Amino acid sequence: MNRLERFSQWRGRNVLPIDIIGTLAIAFFAVGVAASTGDTPGILFAHDATSQIIWSLVSLVPVMFRRWRPQAAALCYAGLVALHLIFGPAMLYSDFLALVMVYSVIVYGDPRNTKAFIVLAAAFGLFATMAITWSVDVGPAFGQVWVGYRQMYYGACNTVYQEGLNGDCSSILLSEGFQMGLLVAACLVATIVLAYWQRARQATIRMLRERNEAIAARQDEERRIAALAERARIARDMHDVVAHTLSIIIVQSDGGRYAGVGNPAVARSTMETIRRESERALHDMKRLLGVFGGSSHADYDDITALVDQARETSPGTAIVRRIEGTAAPQRLGAQASVAVYRVVQEALTNVRKYAGPRPTVRIDEHWDDDGLSLTIADNGRGASSGLDGHAPGYGLIGMRERVAAVGGTVNAGPGIGGGFVVSVTIPYAAAPDAADSAVGTSRSADVATAATQTAVPPSAVAPGIGPMTPDEGRAHAAAPTLAGAATARAANAVAGIDATGPVDASGTADSIDRQPPTSHTPRPPRFTMPSFPLPERIVPPSLQEIAGKLRSKPIDQAKSAGGERFNWIERLSQWSERHYLMMDVIGTVLLILMASSDLFVHADFVSSPLSNHALYMFISVMVIGPLAFHRRFPEGTAAFLAVFCAFEMVFLPSAPWCNMLVLYALYAASAYGRPRAWIWLTAASLIDSILFGVKVSANIMGFNTIYELMFGTPPLRLTLYIAAGMMTGGVVFLLCCAAIIYGRWTRARGANVLILQAREEALKAEEAKQRVLAANMERDRISANIQAEVTATLTTVIDQAVDGLAMLDGCAARGETPAPEAIGSAFEAIGSRGRDALAHMRQLLRVLRETGFSDEHRPQERETMPLAPAASLDDQFRAAGGKATEPTRAAASAEVPAAASAP
Repeated sequence: MNRLERFSQWRGRNVLPIDIIGTLAIAFFAVGVAASTGDTPGILFAHDATSQIIWSLVSLVPVMFRRWRPQAAALCYAGLVALHLIFGPAMLYSDFLALVMVYSVIVYGDPRNTKAFIVLAAAFGLFATMAITWSVDVGPAFGQVWVGYRQMYYGACNTVYQEGLNGDCSSILLSEGFQMGLLVAACLVATIVLAYWQRARQATIRMLRERNEAIAARQDEERRIAALAERARIARDMHDVVAHTLSIIIVQSDGGRYAGVGNPAVARSTMETIRRESERALHDMKRLLGVFGGSSHADYDDITALVDQARETSPGTAIVRRIEGTAAPQRLGAQASVAVYRVVQEALTNVRKYAGPRPTVRIDEHWDDDGLSLTIADNGRGASSGLDGHAPGYGLIGMRERVAAVGGTVNAGPGIGGGFVVSVTIPYAAAPDAADSAVGTSRSADVATAATQTAVPPSAVAPGIGPMTPDEGRAHAAAPTLAGAATARAANAVAGIDATGPVDASGTADSIDRQPPTSHTPRPPRFTMPSFPLPERIVPPSLQEIAGKLRSKPIDQAKSAGGERFNWIERLSQWSERHYLMMDVIGTVLLILMASSDLFVHADFVSSPLSNHALYMFISVMVIGPLAFHRRFPEGTAAFLAVFCAFEMVFLPSAPWCNMLVLYALYAASAYGRPRAWIWLTAASLIDSILFGVKVSANIMGFNTIYELMFGTPPLRLTLYIAAGMMTGGVVFLLCCAAIIYGRWTRARGANVLILQAREEALKAEEAKQRVLAANMERDRISANIQAEVTATLTTVIDQAVDGLAMLDGCAARGETPAPEAIGSAFEAIGSRGRDALAHMRQLLRVLRETGFSDEHRPQERETMPLAPAASLDDQFRAAGGKATEPTRAAASAEVPAAASAP
């Protein structure tokens, strides 16, 4: 905020001292005028200069409070006017302030009392008309007779007080009273119309000011909300990305512990699956914390791979996927496509955890003209799944948040005939990738998914994600932190955290592919030249596009003033405000017509008027015409006039009066243009002012143009001519600077709808940037706290899996059979560490969910669903009360190996 804006705000908060100062200045002028005035008649007495000064000063007192207490000031002023019309002079020079009081009470007073004050003003106007007419034509009833006015009317009313009214005097009173009444009525009507006109605009200005103040006041709150929404986003993605894999690790370790004891091949396959899934969880978590969005394989197109993975992990689960209609995932948008993937992933994870043994899952997709309807239903335990005492997790919360962010709906609950049903409806995006921008959904969607669409390129994925050979697994396990750090650096580079790739307000990053050095991808060059792709062909804009550019920008206007509906004057004011471009065009046409009249044709600033009327009209049109766009394209208008005026100074022989209107173009560009437009406006004004001074000097020397001066012979005493021209140019430059400063003052005042609307757009853009910045900062802070803890646990699981594989491979190389105790111990250690990791996830999710929220889940509406890790088989057997016999244990062990043997 600059000094002008601060002073403007102080001026708006302190209207009383400003009005007092202004009234004192008016009082000084009124006293000076009254002191030089002779006797003035009243209805009762004649008044000298001293009496007029006293009455003037007394009547100015309410003017000081016209904006601070408009209605009280108007009533007080009406009372003083009544007194001075009866007992004081009939006319005072300060009486013109009565129109100012009427204007103030309409614009600043309560709109519900406007009509009453208008009636009061009309009554006082009639009373003032009769009092002035009687005092002037008849004179005061007491005191010295004012001979001058009586002689003016030939003594027709000389004997009114002695003989009463006669016919001639009555005619004079009626005639003069009618004329005075017309004058008073015209002034009063014009003031009322102007007040109504301005009140409608003031209502819109107040609305926009309040909105801008609200935006500025909530910036801190918006940053806090962005940080909290980012915490909720991280909790949601950690649940979807990491917890999904951890549950697989726990199931595989428990199954391998019992199935792999007697079968080393099954044990090795299970150990390989645990290692691969642990590495996937590690890298997905680092990518989650390093870049918005999660892993790069999360997309609708990867649902098939997800279903295949679920079938391999849980062979006892039958999964049927049916697609009805023509699938069009590209019409959903990137964010909606990710949401569909996460919904299917969460639903299959819940089936594996809660549905019971050998469930059947149906995934039905229905594509139509409106979007995608997705239903995931199973025939598992349904509502009875909660009878074992487990607490539901955060998956459904994250599912609802993701789908709501793209304008969809989620319904989840037990099915009528058993099982559990998740129904999702997701509409198509309004435009390609319209869901990426998350327009109008919620603040949390804007922040939490602002950069979700920043996809990590496949080449930026560190080794270890996806199937790996045993040698690759050992090499990666030997230095998991280094690989993870490389992945994090690559993700940070894509996210724009690095200084070379800033994140913009929409959360997207630049397109430079920053990859970690691997054995498969070469290191990119350190410095690359930017490329600017050119369009294949340049398409000229259509007439419709040109008309759209020339149309006035839409303005959000107030609907009423103080609860009172607008009348026809106020509605007309708002119409003209909405169609400001049309009004500017009409004003420009009127100015051009006025310039073509004989009154202005002969006005010139430099030399004698142009004899060539066509040239004069050309200059007038070129100077006045662009003013039609002074509010729609303010800087473009000023730039055109600056160039044309320079051309005019150099090559044309005259400078007509219309060049004065360039000052208005400078004012408009400074007020409606960019905040720093005054810099180039001042420079252009300086150049044109110098050219104007040179043109004046050339004209004094006898040259018509600067061009002639350049090729002519300058006379003697050149310095004197140049000094005279430069003084004139200096005056012009000062006028230009005054116009620019006044434009900046208008901008700082915020008393213009277009300025306030532009300011609102700038505040909203800055607010969006601040939200993204706050989310980035919160993500970085959480990342520093989480990565070290969870990474240590996952790295330990990877190390244990690699050690188990090394033990199995060593025994196979020596031709030995590994000891069952060693296999069981290895799987038990992995399962324990996996449960620790999931327990740690439970704590993190609880903290993040309790301290973060989104617009769809406010703190007061937050569901308390802590994520609970699955118990071990031994704990489940013991929880069953020891009723599990050895055959039961054998049956359970017969089911688990199949799951453990899945890759």
